Amino acid sequence: MRNTIDIWPNPRCEKIGHSVKEFLCNLNGPTWIDIPGQDNNRTRVLTTLLHGNEPSGTKALFNWLANPGRKAPLTNLSCLICSVEAALLEPEFSHRYLPDTPDMNRCFRPPYDSTNGKLAEEILHRIRDLTPEAVIDMHNTSGAGPDFAVTTSLNTNYVNLAKNFSHRLILTELHLGALMEADLGCPIITLECGGSSDFQADQKALSALEWLTTGENLFRKNGAPQPDIYKHPLRFEIRDNVSICYADHPVADSNITLYPDIEKYNFGITPENICLGWVGPKGLGYFSAIDDCGHDIKGDLFYVKQDKLYTSQPLRLFMVTPRPEIAKKDCLFYLVRANTP
Repeated sequence: MRNTIDIWPNPRCEKIGHSVKEFLCNLNGPTWIDIPGQDNNRTRVLTTLLHGNEPSGTKALFNWLANPGRKAPLTNLSCLICSVEAALLEPEFSHRYLPDTPDMNRCFRPPYDSTNGKLAEEILHRIRDLTPEAVIDMHNTSGAGPDFAVTTSLNTNYVNLAKNFSHRLILTELHLGALMEADLGCPIITLECGGSSDFQADQKALSALEWLTTGENLFRKNGAPQPDIYKHPLRFEIRDNVSICYADHPVADSNITLYPDIEKYNFGITPENICLGWVGPKGLGYFSAIDDCGHDIKGDLFYVKQDKLYTSQPLRLFMVTPRPEIAKKDCLFYLVRANTP
């Protein structure tokens, strides 16, 4: 396979740049940064900026690389900074991906026939060639909220890996083409650090990177308690050609109007009979919530009364976004029933 991703071996701190933006401008596009470790027989992989509007991982890597006093990581560390061009598209860190291209984190499965698909295939090849002991895929959530990890397996190594980084762990079997779903020959988790504008998310990303570079055994049963595990989330989606906006009153030309502070429901228990906003004449027909059996169970979870959308039972919502473009192209939010942690 022809390599199209640059590899920057062990960059000196004075070459990094004076800001995160300058750091990205010094890259020619998607770039692997390879740092030799004290134990060069072991490798760990960090991937970040798969989405150009999720900067916390890049900020953490910039601050770590720019520190003249940083020590060599315990193991070899290979870090992928992916959607550089999308991140630099003005206004910076506002574009999830370039216009007229697919979501990068939906391209890690065949066919790899788009430009992003070919890039995803190359990323997978290199990770497998590196034979890492673990992969951490670092993201920001689509709205404000706490950090959490996501896994496709509750194998002991996956759970012990995840609890190094968050005390919330989501088990998913959704197949969307995300990097996390790929068979890489080692445990991989997604770390959602929190909202892209949250200082706490930047801190979480930096502490996660520090642990990744210094933790002797990522899979040991340390003293941390078992994480809270949430199984098999559903995606609450809106159908094609449905309009959505966010306001504190119904907007006449929008099919769906959700409250602008809806992200406050991220991860807490949202009780039943909570109003989330307003809907047009099709009511629940604007939405879908497909379970593992392929059934649309939105009617079990929500109801409409007097053109208002309500919860039918206590729910845990996460990845709640106040951004209409993400709500339309991805989903409104994920959810699990509050009584099935």
